[in-house]
Formats: sequence, structure tokens, C-alpha cells
Amino acid sequence: MIAVGLALTALFAVPLLGGKGLGSVVVVGHSMEPTMHTGDLVLAWPAGTYRVGDITPYRVPKGQPGEGHLVIHRIVGGDAVHGFVMKGDNNPAPDIWTPRPADLIGRKFLLVPRLGWLLAFLRQPLVLAAMAGGIVTAGMISDGGTSGPGTGEPEDGHAVASIGAVSR
Repeated sequence: MIAVGLALTALFAVPLLGGKGLGSVVVVGHSMEPTMHTGDLVLAWPAGTYRVGDITPYRVPKGQPGEGHLVIHRIVGGDAVHGFVMKGDNNPAPDIWTPRPADLIGRKFLLVPRLGWLLAFLRQPLVLAAMAGGIVTAGMISDGGTSGPGTGEPEDGHAVASIGAVSR
């Protein structure tokens, strides 16, 4: 259990300290079918180098139409200096954008089918408000392991046993 905890800490914390970390993208659209579908969650890890065949989410480069939008496609050509040629597996032609390494979020290392739908649902304001209300309510009605005034125990320090006898 400790080893798993340390591995997860290294996986998520170490890259964050270096300024780059795990990226996550929820797939929207049909451009990557049959490899990925709308609602799939993709986790991407920054890589030192990228090559043809890598699937990577990227931000549309500055100065190009759609600047800043997030796209997840496969590298089909190009290079880090001149920009990568990207294409969706289900698209007939390459993208009009040529992202460079700074635009890439990372290389896909995990695909979790349909988990993106759940995450999108959990991010809805009404759902977040209901979860927050539930946490507050649970905190208000639970004992929390404390004793004293307002916790059901008499203030004089006497506890009432479950069979009704008073103990000291």
C-alpha cells in the first residue's frame, strides 16, 4: 500500500514540481474514431520528444485560426522545429494547424472509455452544489468523534450508557 502511494505521488507530484505535469482531455467529436469516442478520457504525459504515430492533445497555436482551442489528434508528419502535421484517425486530410512541442499537452498514455461523461456530469454547477450541500449536511449531523456541549453528552461529564445506566 505504501509503495502504491509513493508511486502515485511520484507520478503526479514530481512533474508538477518541474512545471509540467499530467494532462487530461475529454474527447468530443468523431475525428479520432474508432480509436477514441466522444466521452472518453485521455491522460497525457509530457514527453521529451514526439514522433509520428503519437496521439497527443494540443492547443491550436497562437496566430492560427481557432487559436487556443484544444484538439487531440495523431502526429502523421513534420517535426519539432517546423511544427507537427496532425490528423484525426477518422479525418480525410491533415489539420490546418502545425503545433510545436510547446503547444503539445503530452503523449497519450491512458485512455479510459466513457469516463469523460461522468467527469462532465460531476462538473455541472447543480451537481457540485448538491455534493457540497451533502458534505455540509453530513458534517453537521455526524458526531465527528468529539464530546462535550452539543454532542449529546451532558455537560457535567457523565455519559449515558446504551442500557440507560449512568456511568462515571
